[in-house]
Amino acid sequence: MRSDEKLISTLVGILLYLLSLLPRKLSQRLGILVGIINFKLDSRSSRVTSANLELCLPGLTDKFAGTEEASRQSLIETGKTLMETPAVWLGDVDRLDEWIQVVHNESLLQEYLNDPAGLLVLLPHMGNWELFNVFYRRYGQMTALYHPPRQPYMQKVMRKVRGRYGNHMVPTTRSGLKQLYQTLNSGETAVILPDQVPATGQFAPFFGHPALTDVLASRLLRKTGAKALGIAMVRNDEGLFEVHVLAPDPSIYETNEITSIRAVNDLMQTCAEIAPAQYQWEYKRFRERPTGSAKIYRFNKPNGVH
Repeated sequence: MRSDEKLISTLVGILLYLLSLLPRKLSQRLGILVGIINFKLDSRSSRVTSANLELCLPGLTDKFAGTEEASRQSLIETGKTLMETPAVWLGDVDRLDEWIQVVHNESLLQEYLNDPAGLLVLLPHMGNWELFNVFYRRYGQMTALYHPPRQPYMQKVMRKVRGRYGNHMVPTTRSGLKQLYQTLNSGETAVILPDQVPATGQFAPFFGHPALTDVLASRLLRKTGAKALGIAMVRNDEGLFEVHVLAPDPSIYETNEITSIRAVNDLMQTCAEIAPAQYQWEYKRFRERPTGSAKIYRFNKPNGVH
């Protein structure tokens, strides 16, 4: 790492540490401000959020008054997540554990953990998913797949953060994937976030629209015989967190890959419907679409098709 990158890494580490010291309520109030500013400035993330919600909102009509209000609420919740995360990464673990107020369906989680088949946790980008690392230490250790940051100055920071709770974080490389298979074959817990756009995959419906979906979860389940659960870390009205444990449709274990990944997306949608404003709508989930479909994210550009 070059000297300038070392300096930036040090400064970023100091900033994150200082932010981690803020009381939770203050962090969340700052997050509200960040979200409102993002909305008022009509930032790129605001436009992506609006585009995604305009596409998916018909399935959420009982949750929001309209796309504009839905976008505002979503950006506010994302702002809260942003400002909470330094504490989640670096804060006192006992303090963080107190953030987690309720675990819904915990008996199902315990049942699956007692099963020697191994457990694959499907964790959606919603609420504060980084808090899962704190939560899961109650039950043991897990191996999770993560994308190393592109910025060199963040890599050292993230290596420290990711391994903080004794969990094993493996990169999205061949050796990392091999470790996931080994973890599940050993009857232990592996974690992936399956609602990202993969380099390659299959199209399956998400809120009624085709979304390019990674086949990794389906292949892990098929090749290891592991069980799957969806777990969502959802912020409640008091600003504390409730953990929702959800069983997938049994079709997730089908050998037909399309059938299986459809069940993966259905599970992610069910999680998102618990608190739609807390789902990461600013992510370009529909960046890739079937050939001939209209492109979604064409801000200030002529209309185009895939």
